[in-house]
Amino acid sequence: MLTSFKKSYALVLLAFIMVVQITLLPAGRAEAAADYALASDRAYAWLKAQQDLTAGFSVDGMVDSFDDWWNANDRVQIVYTYDQAVAAIAFMLKNDRVRAEKVLNKMAQFQDPDGSWINSYWWNGAGEEIRKHVGPVAWMAMAYMAYEKKYGSTTYQPNVKKSLDWIVSFQKANGGISGGTTTWDVPGAVTNEVWTSTEHNQDVYNLLKYYANIFPDRTTTYNNAATGVKTFLDNVVWNDTLKRWNGGWKNDTNLLDPSVPMDVNPWGVLALGLSGTRDYKQSLAYVDNANGTGTTSSPKYVQTLTYDDAGNLMTAYDFDWQYDCAAATTQTGAPNGQKCADIWLEGSAFMSTAHFMNGNTAKADSILDEMIKKQGTSGTLLGGLPYSLKGSNNSYWKMSQQNCVSSTGWLIIAIARFNPFTGNALTGGGGGVVSPSIGSLSPAAGAAGSSVTITGTNFGATKGASTVKFGSATAATTAWSATSITATVPAGLAAGAANVTVTVNGTASNAAAFTVTTGSGGISSNVLYVRSGAALSFTAGTGTASDAITGAGGTNHDGTPANERTYTISGINGTYDSSKSTAFDLFVDAGTAVGSGVQVQVIYDFNGNGTSLRTETYNYFATNPVTDWETYTQTNGIKTASGSFANMANGKITIKVWNAIGNGGSTLRVDASTANGQQSKISIPFH
Repeated sequence: MLTSFKKSYALVLLAFIMVVQITLLPAGRAEAAADYALASDRAYAWLKAQQDLTAGFSVDGMVDSFDDWWNANDRVQIVYTYDQAVAAIAFMLKNDRVRAEKVLNKMAQFQDPDGSWINSYWWNGAGEEIRKHVGPVAWMAMAYMAYEKKYGSTTYQPNVKKSLDWIVSFQKANGGISGGTTTWDVPGAVTNEVWTSTEHNQDVYNLLKYYANIFPDRTTTYNNAATGVKTFLDNVVWNDTLKRWNGGWKNDTNLLDPSVPMDVNPWGVLALGLSGTRDYKQSLAYVDNANGTGTTSSPKYVQTLTYDDAGNLMTAYDFDWQYDCAAATTQTGAPNGQKCADIWLEGSAFMSTAHFMNGNTAKADSILDEMIKKQGTSGTLLGGLPYSLKGSNNSYWKMSQQNCVSSTGWLIIAIARFNPFTGNALTGGGGGVVSPSIGSLSPAAGAAGSSVTITGTNFGATKGASTVKFGSATAATTAWSATSITATVPAGLAAGAANVTVTVNGTASNAAAFTVTTGSGGISSNVLYVRSGAALSFTAGTGTASDAITGAGGTNHDGTPANERTYTISGINGTYDSSKSTAFDLFVDAGTAVGSGVQVQVIYDFNGNGTSLRTETYNYFATNPVTDWETYTQTNGIKTASGSFANMANGKITIKVWNAIGNGGSTLRVDASTANGQQSKISIPFH
């Protein structure tokens, strides 16, 4: 699905993956193969019926995108460009060259002189969505590439060259190719889209590489463009901390899109491979393991929902991260459904295909099994698959519940195990292993630095990019085989239970129980003392000292650190205690200065990677003009807080102290011993 920063209200299903013959289904699954063959054949029958609907109209040969109606007698007559690419690929994978050519020929007739297509058309040939996005244009080029590879025909090469020339004209300085053009931002005028979509760039990469070798007069242009696209994907929109992609980049503000639509992750794997400059396959584990609270920083994509009136359940993937049923609006602010949990059938097929590429056939099949639960079984619905299960808003637009080309075509594609980004069949031999599983730990308890032998299955013969974790802390490994691993318990773990997991090529195992014994190097206290030398420490000082805090100089710095004193501690491992919160006692003095106010900010970096995932800024403390120590505590209240708490693994805590108001300077008491008293300290909600 093509994710832009400005989605239309229409259900523009801008992405699909090709299919190969049903004979590529894994051996040993004869019964399932038969089921999948039936599901694929039924989907093919539904697509044929949707194509036949357009006979006699201007778009004759194209495939009606949705089984949707204005009313009982009035069908909604729209064909989306992306859907035509998906349908053509599906027809080819069902060995129906005639129907594939009907789509491709009609789209060739509709191609604009500049090489583009608009996003969608009414059956009478008029434009429906008058925007020209790079993604749908790239998918049409993919369909022509698939035809060329399957049938050895160069018939559509002129169409491809025009489309790629149009696409590369939107490349930006950061290497990314921006979204295309629109008539929506400035009424009556064609303007360039202000965003660069991750998906669009994943779409075009292999096209550029392939046709650089086909068109000698474009070799340099297309290769250079592909290099820029790869740089953009690897260095601008890839998050190497979380091992996944962001949705894109805003060219008008030079800001990263914080949103993470699910499909950029399986598409990235299909477009760039399992690994390379980045470990792309880890993005599949990110999607599978996200189990958050429904925010961009704490997403959840896997949903289990009822799919029929009997209350039966199915488990598959949602388009986006938000599922709190918040009210949604259109671009003009009109009500447009709610952002509730949903299942996105088309995107679930993306994940099935990518998991198969990663060698996890069992996971790929389980997703297909869930999808088929919603395939139509009778009447005009026979073989069709709905776009979404519940019809919620996916934080961009409201999704449809009607059967559609995108989900149905993608079912064929996923069953056939084909990668449309490369135009090649998938073999599942990408080096992945299926479902690593821990059997036992020996010993099952120990302190930091001790050795543990883990036995199980599907660990892989070599470590590669795989990991062993105790809780969220990564363990060092000294031996690794397909059936056993020797790992060292990480330093800094708090005494208590620690779930051990093994991740192999992006697929995580079950969790095995391990008990961390005392002396493990975890935090012995949740109290940190403010020490001289810009340090926080679990150990109190030995003699009191004072640090000067620069005055605000008559400027209001309420909420924004300025000329601050910074104190930090690193290498913390601890478990978040939700029953507690940050607390502090800071002993401050403004001398005889009047109108001064000291302020503190507490910053938590849970992984020690330099990213502040929880920041708390407290209301400032108005000091008195009497020379003595005053106590500034958390009871002044939080002014702002961002981010959620998580467990600490090699984490870092920082406090910043500054004067928010007033002309005069202040002092902060540091290094006080227990005997000195009046110790500046902070209590953290960890154990």
